[in-house]
Amino acid sequence: MKLNLDIFFNRLALLLFFLFVSFTFSTLKAQSSAEIYKQIKKLNFLGTVLYFAAHPDDENTRVISYFSNHLLARTAYLSLTRGDGGQNLIGPELREGLGLIRTQELITARKIDGGLQFFTMANDFGYSKNPEETFDFWEKDKILNQTIDRINEFKPDIIINRFNVASSGRTHGHHTASAVISNLAFKKLYENTAAGNWKPKRLFFNTSWYFYGGRESFNRADKTGLISIDMGVYDPLTGKSNSEIAALSRSQHKSQGFGSSPALGSRTEYLSLVQGQPIIGNDPFEGINTSWTRVRGGKNIEKIINEIIANFDLTTPLKSVPKLLEARDLINKIDDQHWRSIKLNEIKSIILNCLGIEIQANTSIPFGVKGESLDVNLLINNPSSAEVVLKKVVLKNKTYQVSSQMRKNQVFSKKINHIINESISSPYWLIQEGEKGMYKTNRKEIVGLPNTPPPIVLKLYLLIEGKNIEVQKPLKYRKNDPVKGEVTTAFQVLPSATANLNTPVQLFGTGQTKKVIVQVKNLGKSFKGKLSLKSPESWVIEPSHQEVMIDGKGIEKEFIFNVTAPKSEEVVQLRPELTNDKEKIQSAIQEISYDHIPQQYMVQPSSTRAVALNLKTGVERVAYINGAGDNVAESIEAVGVIVEKFDSEDITLEKLNSFDAVILGIRAFNVHESLSYKKNVLWKYVHQGGNLLIQYNTSRGLKTGTITPYSIELSRDRITDENSKVKMLDSKHPLLNYPNKISLEDFEGWVQERGLYFPKQWDKNFSPLFEMSDPGEQPKRGALLVANYGQGKVVYTGLSFFRQLPAGVPGAYRLFFNLIANK
Repeated sequence: MKLNLDIFFNRLALLLFFLFVSFTFSTLKAQSSAEIYKQIKKLNFLGTVLYFAAHPDDENTRVISYFSNHLLARTAYLSLTRGDGGQNLIGPELREGLGLIRTQELITARKIDGGLQFFTMANDFGYSKNPEETFDFWEKDKILNQTIDRINEFKPDIIINRFNVASSGRTHGHHTASAVISNLAFKKLYENTAAGNWKPKRLFFNTSWYFYGGRESFNRADKTGLISIDMGVYDPLTGKSNSEIAALSRSQHKSQGFGSSPALGSRTEYLSLVQGQPIIGNDPFEGINTSWTRVRGGKNIEKIINEIIANFDLTTPLKSVPKLLEARDLINKIDDQHWRSIKLNEIKSIILNCLGIEIQANTSIPFGVKGESLDVNLLINNPSSAEVVLKKVVLKNKTYQVSSQMRKNQVFSKKINHIINESISSPYWLIQEGEKGMYKTNRKEIVGLPNTPPPIVLKLYLLIEGKNIEVQKPLKYRKNDPVKGEVTTAFQVLPSATANLNTPVQLFGTGQTKKVIVQVKNLGKSFKGKLSLKSPESWVIEPSHQEVMIDGKGIEKEFIFNVTAPKSEEVVQLRPELTNDKEKIQSAIQEISYDHIPQQYMVQPSSTRAVALNLKTGVERVAYINGAGDNVAESIEAVGVIVEKFDSEDITLEKLNSFDAVILGIRAFNVHESLSYKKNVLWKYVHQGGNLLIQYNTSRGLKTGTITPYSIELSRDRITDENSKVKMLDSKHPLLNYPNKISLEDFEGWVQERGLYFPKQWDKNFSPLFEMSDPGEQPKRGALLVANYGQGKVVYTGLSFFRQLPAGVPGAYRLFFNLIANK
């Protein structure tokens, strides 16, 4: 299915949002007769459901798919965040890059389960233990207002929360905060008594065994008053059960490792009424009119659609087009602007699908820049016998008269030249620099949309059997991949050039001079200007600027600056800046490409964190055994240590013996089956005198029962306050004194959290080195454990070095190297 977000982009924000919602998952490419038949049945249902939670992967895809595909309700998921604070199991991207991946995974999931997708501007800043902590970073009033805007625009009859306010302290603080926001928004809208105002009817909580402390407790619980729905239903039109569709949708969350297999048979989901109209039976839409009679003039529309359904010919969907056109004319006359916009777009897609018409707007380049000349190739194929005439094409403010009949199965083509004058189309929430808890954008009219609307959209004015129909088609880049076949991505408008620093963090010894490389990429035909590197006066940068002249689209050149750090420790931002007579550019670009999501161009403010660091490494060569994905190895290399990466199945004792230390990547025992037997190689390496550092794992999904040479029991304990107090339990321990003297000052400036999934019990051979706790909680000692094993030492740590090292936290570097140093 094809994504079309740019519907009347320059019109009023409210109308834009309505039409975006209606068009997002419509298609201009023919579908099977069974799918068309189901679309017509959905045309006859006027009920709306909004599912509500905090993150990508929080949503219950079984519920979304059930309402969308079985009840045929207009269904959406509102995720407050884009999941930026999670871990990435498929690559190195974290924070904004991960949030972009997870956004696209959600969009792909919704294409499968039939829902729509919305967001707020809340940033997933990392784990929090309660909503109060969450709202210390999120702007509660702003998120509440954005949520109310989404609800007002989508107009759901019922809202379903994934979480409830009673779970505070027992689940992620963002989860509980999402319920708080949803409850406040519903209450405000439901209690609005102004005459004629729309309001949602019911707010439910999608409860489950998790909220009862376990499956046995839930099975014993009194479920009186709960709505119970079998969501394992089978659909003969698609040949799939709802559980199959839901599993396939959930499996799109690949970056979080949520591949899911469909369950067989009945699968009951429970809804508990939180606010709104009382309910007696087991139907969440009880007493809510979901037929065409809910709008004035809808009775005749329903009659025609029922006739279309009754007479639908699976072998010749084209036969339904005359009646569909008749129904469309009636829909166009109803007063209800909300349902008129939605149902006009639905029926338009159905008509085009009945024709089997294919419309493409293609270009030969994946991106362009302002002022660039762009060739657009419009292709239309009408395989039906219906009379279809292309009257004209409008691209921005230019009209191309055509008046050409689309002959049966004969491809029509038209080339159009366009001078790009559109705004940058990179993810709108990343273009400006945000804050820890919130993203920012000047484009207020598109807040809530999953993507920036496509920059270039062709409007086609068709006559179908004498009736006017307008179709909007976003520009695409198509290419043929010798392995994948046709690959289609949305055309993007990017800056004329970008300036990337080669690493997100630059580490310096105090007083050290290093060469810093700035990679300038020309994204248009050519770029001429000046490049400078901005910094505080305490850092010396030479030369002050360099001339830039690059010809050729996509060509990249490196420019070297000599940067001298101050003689004392300091953390600053270095910011490259490109200037010429026309513009000042302070943007960097990153391409993100995975098979399961479209290629993304992430444009952000360009900067690198420069750290003047007083550090002794104590090692020269280390082996890094890949885990679930992190940037720790690259961070170690940045200070001059040689790092060799290994997959766990490739390690041997002979290979490891040549290294000063061996480090396991995060969650290695969660993701690699081979460690169930290769761990013995690690234990032998340590026993013979090696240094082994094991980074955090989770208790769920371990591939082996033992993850250190001694027994250890993991928990879900974590310290989410990155500024929480730390106590040294043995300040004279060698690991706190060599090669760097560790003090409590080394825990200043940490980011996002202290650590996660600390052990709660451990063998007596282990010694804990620190005690820490979040405010109001009991102290925890499982953050860092060290033990001698044979002639070597093993360290197990839940401290989040995978966040601290890429962020250039000085104290984290000193402590990390102490853990692996030779002595």
